[in-house]
Order: sequence, then structure tokens, then C-alpha cells
Amino acid sequence: MIRQFYRKQRKLLTGALNTHIKINGQNYNDLEWWDDSFYTKGVSDRLTIFRGKNLVTSKYHYASIEMQILKHLRNNRISVSQARVIDIGSGAGHWIDFYKSLEPLEIVGMDISLLSFNHLKDKYAKDASISIHHGKAIEVLTKLNGNFNFVNAIGVMFHIVDDLEWEDTIYAVGNKMNKGGLFIVGGHFGFIDGLNILIDKDGNIIKRLRSKKRWTNVLKKSGVHKNQPLSE
Repeated sequence: MIRQFYRKQRKLLTGALNTHIKINGQNYNDLEWWDDSFYTKGVSDRLTIFRGKNLVTSKYHYASIEMQILKHLRNNRISVSQARVIDIGSGAGHWIDFYKSLEPLEIVGMDISLLSFNHLKDKYAKDASISIHHGKAIEVLTKLNGNFNFVNAIGVMFHIVDDLEWEDTIYAVGNKMNKGGLFIVGGHFGFIDGLNILIDKDGNIIKRLRSKKRWTNVLKKSGVHKNQPLSE
């Protein structure tokens, strides 16, 4: 735990250095980067975190977030049963499986990676309650019919590094949510806004953190008044 704490602090300090002092990096091409540079060893729950992630650590990562979600649902007497669910950045399908176990009416998954999309299409080909879409979240959300009770975006929104696209995606979420719906976001919410927390070996910014204050302001503007950010 101590090692993990210091690792996170080191990442934040490096992000602050690159963002506010050196001003390093350029926004990555998210339409190509995931397939060309990330999913080079396949698509799985472990590999959606990063290539060197330990299997046990990855299971703990998912389980700890699941417990936070379940605790919130239980404490607030919120049921997923017969609800409509969106999962943004579905990866290998972990969160689709999680919500499927809670017996929703429908789940819509989406991913910008073509490799992930093909993996998910094959995985859920026989399940009529699950549909999978390929493309940017903002584009997919705009095309969906009707409104939804839950929108899940765990470990995803900080990968939308363009600030305007990030805001527009949140507005699109607000437009697709039923009154009283829940937007579940996983990530880091600190005091410093806009940190380029991760730059790859080619100088591409692949992760940008926004402050909790900025999140709250944009969520209010989007119409998502009640939100439960889950810090990873």
C-alpha cells in the first residue's frame, strides 16, 4: 500500500512537471493508438489496465471498485434489475459482466479499439440483451435511442485527452440519462486540473486528469446533478 501511494504521487509530480513546466507531449491519435500500441498482446481484463499488470493485482483492482459500486447501490437502495445500462470503454467486457450479474434489461457496450470491439462482439454474440458499438464515446452516445438508468465509465474518461471532446462526452451522457440516473466514473480527482499524467515513449499524451472541481462544474452544466466519482 505504501509503495502504491508513492508510485501514485510520483506519477502526479511527473504529470505536473510535463504539464506546467516542461509542457511536453501532444495529444495521441486515439483512433489508432489502442490497436497499434496497447493491445499488442491481446484483449483481457488484465491487459486493459496495462501490459505488465499482475493477475492478482488486476483482480484486486476490479474487486475493490466493484465493492464501492455495490456499497453505493445498497446504501441508496438502487436496483439495476430491469434497468438500461451503458458501459463506456468496455475493453474486455469486465463491467458488462458485472452489470449483467445484476440482471438489467439491456446493456450497451462501446469501445474505440477495433480489437476490443471484435472481442466483445464475439463474446456476447449470443446475448440479445447486450449490444456492442465501435467508435468514440461521443459519437456512439449521440446515435443511441432512448434514455438510460446507468452510465458506467471506469478508468476511461481520463483517456479522452482533448478537453472539448471530454466536456462534450459528459454533455452527451447527460442527454442520455433518465432523471435520477447514475453516472459512475472511476479515475483520479485531485486539486490540480489538466495533468498530462501519462506520456508514452513517442511523446503522446494518453491520459489527462481533471480536478474534482472541474468535474463537478461540467456535470452540473450537463444536467447530471447527482454523481458518485469513484477514485482508483
